[in-house]
Amino acid sequence: MSFNKMLCRLGTFDIPIIQQQPPFVVDLLDSNIVLFGASMSGKTTFLKNLINILHKKYDEKSERIFILDFGGALSEYKNMPLVAAYYDNSNEEYVKRIFRIMENILKENIKQLDGKNYREVGDTQPVHTTFLIDNFNAFIDEQRYFSYHEKFAKLSRDGLSKGITIAVTASETKGVSTYLGGFRQKIAFEMPPEKYSEIFISKTDLIGNNPGHGFANVTIKPDGIKGTFKMSLPYEVQCCQPESVDDELSEFNRCLKKKFCYNEDEKIFKKQAFKYLTFPSELTEAEYEKYKSKGNETGLSVSVGLDYVNFDTVSIDFEKSRISAVYGKKEFGKTNLLNLLLDGISQKDPQTRFVFFDDGREQLLEIYERISKKYNSVMINKFDTLELERKDGSSVTKKLSPVQQFYIYLNKHYMDLDKKSLASYYDLSDQLKKDYENVPDCEYDITDLTVFVIQSKQVYLNTIECRRFINVILPQLAAVADERKFIFIFSDVQKISDGEQNTFFNNIISSAFLLDNIAEFAGERGQKTIFGNMDVKYLKEEYARCELGDGYYYDVEGDKLQKLKYIKKVY
Repeated sequence: MSFNKMLCRLGTFDIPIIQQQPPFVVDLLDSNIVLFGASMSGKTTFLKNLINILHKKYDEKSERIFILDFGGALSEYKNMPLVAAYYDNSNEEYVKRIFRIMENILKENIKQLDGKNYREVGDTQPVHTTFLIDNFNAFIDEQRYFSYHEKFAKLSRDGLSKGITIAVTASETKGVSTYLGGFRQKIAFEMPPEKYSEIFISKTDLIGNNPGHGFANVTIKPDGIKGTFKMSLPYEVQCCQPESVDDELSEFNRCLKKKFCYNEDEKIFKKQAFKYLTFPSELTEAEYEKYKSKGNETGLSVSVGLDYVNFDTVSIDFEKSRISAVYGKKEFGKTNLLNLLLDGISQKDPQTRFVFFDDGREQLLEIYERISKKYNSVMINKFDTLELERKDGSSVTKKLSPVQQFYIYLNKHYMDLDKKSLASYYDLSDQLKKDYENVPDCEYDITDLTVFVIQSKQVYLNTIECRRFINVILPQLAAVADERKFIFIFSDVQKISDGEQNTFFNNIISSAFLLDNIAEFAGERGQKTIFGNMDVKYLKEEYARCELGDGYYYDVEGDKLQKLKYIKKVY
């Protein structure tokens, strides 16, 4: 079904020059709508009425509605069948997302219309889109939305002829006047006289405090009118009241449910526009199960959340990505993410062994205590005195740092390390071969999957002993990680000042998580991380600021960056 007009009766005019009170009708294929008005003057009520009219006249095959609600008064409409998306301003990502959706719709419609006007085509006419913004001033005035202003201007200029109609409400003309050229239909409720003149470029009479009552120009000449009158002038108008959507027993709701096949058991409309979902404030495991992509995860694939674009499951496959790094702000969810990863791995392979390497801050202690109750686990996190047995059967008692203990543990169970570098730990000379050869060989007695969780500032320090791990030991372990079933998770990556050490680390990371605003991170601290080569300008345009619980997953080898909402673990 195609349309060459989309007429919506929104109220009644009073036009003294023709001595008639014709209906106030707007053709949505011919006019964008801007409505100005003081607080409580009826602006949101006007939008509610428009939404109701669209539901009465059209169906999901011909119409879809997008709502950007900066006033917070349209939330009751978000589940209506033609409302494809309802976003408020609680999360900037949704504001960015709705403009991305609008841009994509405009591009798709231009391609489908093949150079023709929307109303000129027949069976190939795309679904019409109505884009509503309540409290446009909040969008204009907030600095964080500045980058979307030009996108809005383009939509208001180009969208109407391609099947996208915009209707906005505003309390002030300041900042909005720039866009008035794209809005043929102008309405004003309860404004100062000088504001009426600014909106209509014509003087008007004063009007009392009567919600829904104001002035509007005429964009559709009323039927049966003989002679001419200046349609661009403002005429008194009284807009209709919407029928309530809260009253389940109302005639409007009864007809709505019948038309769009409402299922009382499932509480959903069977006929409705494609819905663009929104996240709850926290993505709990129960919410994740409701939204996640269908299909079974295989191998060591661990889910961490849902991406912001299509709500697709975001997972890391540890069989392909053996070395991961976690970056982010304090109190922004790094511990929650680590719990997700470790629980996911252990559920896939209950025989997993966990090695926690902390630096004395005991930031991993709580996780270790929980994990160690069910799984084979080791914690290295403080100076300790150990009795070390040499190869010849003699032994020495030494007080060792966490780094030194970690190296001895690796050498004993996982891989032969350079004996000269370990000699001093055993009170042996690193100059005489007969001495340092007395350092024990690796027994390699652990064949189960081993997850190394490294949250120690020491490995990032510019000292010979600390550089040895990243520059020498880690590459050796990474080379056999697939064969010997090693996984490394650097759970709180710190700044690396040494250039060579930094390069070694970045080159060996196969996947990374970031719990921070990526444009700021890449432009500042992230310059020496794997995010450092990303285009900061592009990141600012593409990704909004992170809310608590948001972050990024970067598949380094696949060069794929995803913004996501992480699952919130609760114990």
